[in-house]
Amino acid sequence: MIRTFVRHLTTKVPFQPKPLAPRKPKASMDFDNEFQDEVEVRLVAGKGGDGRASFSKTFQNEFGGANGGDGGNGAHIILQASKHVTSLNNIRKLYIADNGAPGEANFKKGTSAEHSIIPVPVGTIVKKINGKTVCELRKHEQKFIAARGGLGGKGNYYFLSNMNRAPTEYELGANGDKKKYKLELQLIAHFGLLGFPNAGKSSLLRTISRARPIVGDYEFTTRQPQLGSIEYDDFIQIHVADIPGIVPGACKEEQGLGSRFLRHIERCLALLLVIDMSVERPWEQYDLLMNELREYRTDLTQKKITVLGNKMDDADAKLQLEKTRQYIPYPLIPISTVEKINIDKLLFYLRKQYDELITDEWRERI
Repeated sequence: MIRTFVRHLTTKVPFQPKPLAPRKPKASMDFDNEFQDEVEVRLVAGKGGDGRASFSKTFQNEFGGANGGDGGNGAHIILQASKHVTSLNNIRKLYIADNGAPGEANFKKGTSAEHSIIPVPVGTIVKKINGKTVCELRKHEQKFIAARGGLGGKGNYYFLSNMNRAPTEYELGANGDKKKYKLELQLIAHFGLLGFPNAGKSSLLRTISRARPIVGDYEFTTRQPQLGSIEYDDFIQIHVADIPGIVPGACKEEQGLGSRFLRHIERCLALLLVIDMSVERPWEQYDLLMNELREYRTDLTQKKITVLGNKMDDADAKLQLEKTRQYIPYPLIPISTVEKINIDKLLFYLRKQYDELITDEWRERI
């Protein structure tokens, strides 16, 4: 690695990062059935501590006056975006924060409870139960106070006045907020794989990364979004998201897996449309995919789009390649995950697109 950079500096040859093969074995665990991209949570913030009613009694001053301290504040519940968290799997259904301590004599204020911080993935959308968006956590370490803790009550010293020299009243601590939210995860990846069921998206993700999506000779093998990373020898990683297969009418909730997973491509830097070149008229798949994107959100078609013609190891696919090129206005890269056709070319192409499209905002988010 160091020799490569030294050669680049001494010879002034343009440095071209090369993709690295996965150096670690892939996990045997089936993550496909464990990924959660939305969850409802109930939050109960901490109650404030009660104030204290007490009076000073010292030597030669038996009636020293009110000296009750205030109660401590209850804990907030805070959602904090973290780039080290990738799913909502570990989010519990109920969170209860700690209460503040009650006040004490001699003007001692009760201890305020420590806030409860819940780490969530970058790109988490916080919604009310009625569907209204409250907050979007788009950057690492961005915080949102989801439920505020109650304030501590005042001690009887607070009520001391010229008219009342020995107050016995004190305040109770306020209750913390009780909130219900729906957390939705929008995968933040550089490239989103989009295609019809059994087009080969999962096989492609397995080939270019260490991800282990389920692969099978039947439709909807991928039922949850998958995220894979491609590592290059200059330490840059490119993230690719595999979206579950789309069917005609997917922009409507009642069709297939519905628009539930289409939202994951909203935050992708660019889109990779995977079409099956082994079927008759593969360009019809392209038309249907573009129509679904337009129906769901018009601005999705304005992203950088590349078409991947998969299954080029099939004899019929080679006959249809040129006609498909003439029909599709976007770059078309013929590939095969079985024979590894043009996989290296695809990896270099993705890095080139990354260098052209990446912004400082994206570097902060991923």
